Amino acid sequence: MVRSGANRDYRFIEAGFPCHQVGAETQRERGASSALPPLYYLHVWWARRPLTPSRAAILGSLLPGDTDPEWFLRQLGIEKVQALVNGQSWTLTDKLIKRVIQDESGMEWLPVDNVVYNAVEKEQARRLRNLEIINKLCEADPSLIHHPLVARWRQESQPFSVLPAKGTKLAVRRVAADPAHVNERIEFRESERIKMLMNGSFKWDDEDLYGYTRAFEKHPQILERQYTVLDPTAGGGSIPFEALRLGTRVIANDLNPVAVVILYATLDYPVRYGLELLKDIEKWGTRLLVAVDKTMEAVSSIRFKIPSSELNVLKEHLKHCPELVSCYDEGEVVDYLYTRQVTCPHCGGEAPLLNSCWLSKEGEKWGVRIVTDGREKNGKVRFEPYRLQGNRGPNGEDPNFATVKNGVGLCVHCRQAISAEEIKAQARGESSYGRWQDRLYCVVAVRYQPKLDKDGRPQRYTSGDKAGQIKVEKVRFFRAPNEMDLQALAEAEKQLRERWPEWERQGLIPTESIPLGHKTVEPLRFGMERWCDMFTPRQLLGHLTMVEELNRLKPQILAELGPEKGKAVVTYLQFAIDKGLDYNSKQTRWEYTRGIVKGTFGRHDYSLKWTFGEMIFCGPNSGAAWALSQVLDAYKGIAELVEPLRQRLAGNPPPVTILHGTAAHLDVPDRSVDLICIDPPYYNNVQYAELSDYFYVWQRRTLKDLYPELFQRRLTNKTDEAVANPARDGSAANATREYERMMGEIFAECRRVLKDEGIMTIMFTHKTQEAWEALTRSLIENGWIITSSFPVESESTVSTHQKDMAACC
Repeated sequence: MVRSGANRDYRFIEAGFPCHQVGAETQRERGASSALPPLYYLHVWWARRPLTPSRAAILGSLLPGDTDPEWFLRQLGIEKVQALVNGQSWTLTDKLIKRVIQDESGMEWLPVDNVVYNAVEKEQARRLRNLEIINKLCEADPSLIHHPLVARWRQESQPFSVLPAKGTKLAVRRVAADPAHVNERIEFRESERIKMLMNGSFKWDDEDLYGYTRAFEKHPQILERQYTVLDPTAGGGSIPFEALRLGTRVIANDLNPVAVVILYATLDYPVRYGLELLKDIEKWGTRLLVAVDKTMEAVSSIRFKIPSSELNVLKEHLKHCPELVSCYDEGEVVDYLYTRQVTCPHCGGEAPLLNSCWLSKEGEKWGVRIVTDGREKNGKVRFEPYRLQGNRGPNGEDPNFATVKNGVGLCVHCRQAISAEEIKAQARGESSYGRWQDRLYCVVAVRYQPKLDKDGRPQRYTSGDKAGQIKVEKVRFFRAPNEMDLQALAEAEKQLRERWPEWERQGLIPTESIPLGHKTVEPLRFGMERWCDMFTPRQLLGHLTMVEELNRLKPQILAELGPEKGKAVVTYLQFAIDKGLDYNSKQTRWEYTRGIVKGTFGRHDYSLKWTFGEMIFCGPNSGAAWALSQVLDAYKGIAELVEPLRQRLAGNPPPVTILHGTAAHLDVPDRSVDLICIDPPYYNNVQYAELSDYFYVWQRRTLKDLYPELFQRRLTNKTDEAVANPARDGSAANATREYERMMGEIFAECRRVLKDEGIMTIMFTHKTQEAWEALTRSLIENGWIITSSFPVESESTVSTHQKDMAACC
């Protein structure tokens, strides 16, 4: 928290901010990828703040220092709804909360009917089970009797003295929750000590210890006073999004055009058009998919007869009903897996570079063996997936076997090492042994088979529309590439070659050179010199087909919906293309621990992937269909979060101004802003411009006419980007000085636009002392007074980006 003058009007964030509770809820928000806020699924951004601390920072910075901390936590959504049963608190689930009524005085009550009475009985049983577990633990380890967590757990598990009678009403209250305590409880019960004491004799109930949905889902109380909140480096938009939900006027600025388009799609369109826009996105997105399916079906090998090895597994499954085998002997491709392959400089043999032979560790375990033809010179290889038996393959194969480690290869024929220099030379096409290739080595597929009863006979539905039909289950398996797969790849390459001249004439192909930079040095090192080089021929064919079709549909969309609403729909459809670009490139990776394709930006870089995955491009289960569904779900979630504000506006435009340019020169009047809440660029952690070029070169092909001010440059502006970039600035020391200088200019501009009584709140995540020193020097040298500082543990402990990064905000 910093101020521009001597004003000492203390705010809540300076006087009593509950950082431990905000941090605990933030970790919960970031902890499960399936329950992240919808902003995360809309489009890749490399440093999107969680919503909980964003709302906390804004609200805490605007409210006076004597704000009630409990009320504050409830405004963040950290709130439990409790019924009082003879004075004892009972936390209600969402299902029961919907049954709460309010009287004329505003008091809330829970009528006790059969449903509520049954719920009370279940709660009573849960408490008795908890007491049984507590007593068992304390018997095994008497020291736990006085453990504060156990004591509180025992107190909260005391059974109701008397159950309420049906027909009565229970008083209801809303109280601040305690996520910090819940996190400690979860850590306690998951500890090795407690697991050892439990010894399998008791199992925890599948209960929600938090007692409320994730805080960001709760709509905040809209502030009565009209504040103006500025985020000069808005990025993915979390801070202005929460400021908007609080009812403030918002100014969101970013230098990066990809970020600015994300801001329009996050802050403006959902408030302006609401849930009604969803049907328009879906309608035109479906038309886009239909056109792409027509092109990509001819270059895909989606359906096939299952191979003999898998057929034998099916026959064994259906041994009591062999007549059904022919009904279930087809499979469907889900993903394709590729590996880099070089020529061994010692024996001339094919040398695939797999950093692991694992295919799946989830569910049924699979690996792949590399089979050689036995020739001493110019040997060939093929690949055979296998099911593991224990920790090994059927012939003792080790799935941990790898043919590349630390950049050095291993030839499977002559067993000699292939140097990193030789691999890079073949990647760039500079070796006398030729250029490496991206070789399809495995196909991920699914098939369906009947569910069987205890006698091995098919289970059937007994009622409903499917009455009499056989129940089926999905089985995932892996197979070697076949001739049909290879022909499909060859056809894709042929079609791309034929269509290249016309697409190049239209300017659709991103042939811009990849500039040398801090992060882009890696693809350049391995021969990817243009942005289009990051894709296989089939991937590029699919992406270009989508771009061409979106441009064909665009005039129709604009004519039907009007220029502004049409612009919004086209933007979201481009986001669906961008989602495909993220998950269909040579920069993806197959994560065998979960059996999924991880996106290009699973890490914040362009590091080489020795193996990579490709989603299918056509059909109802295609990567393109999935990408559209992701954008639709994200838009729906965002629109629902801003719906109370939309209703309050009653048709008026959203109170948001989106700016594009350097934060050192803002188009904002002097002393017009009440609060600046900023999440500054992370020193050298993220090179936003270098990373966003990946999307920018594609967006420019579809959105340039809709956002002409954003897409004037060939690539994004890296000169004015306030990051520490040693590639741009010549050295790490120069990069630090440039970062400090640029942040100083931004903070000087912030002083100009901030009201005399205003404050600036900074959320900063970085591990190094150098980054913090550069930031604080920039503040102090530009006249800012630092009034408070505190840590909020804001990152998931499993984040691959923030692990061991001492992350806080």
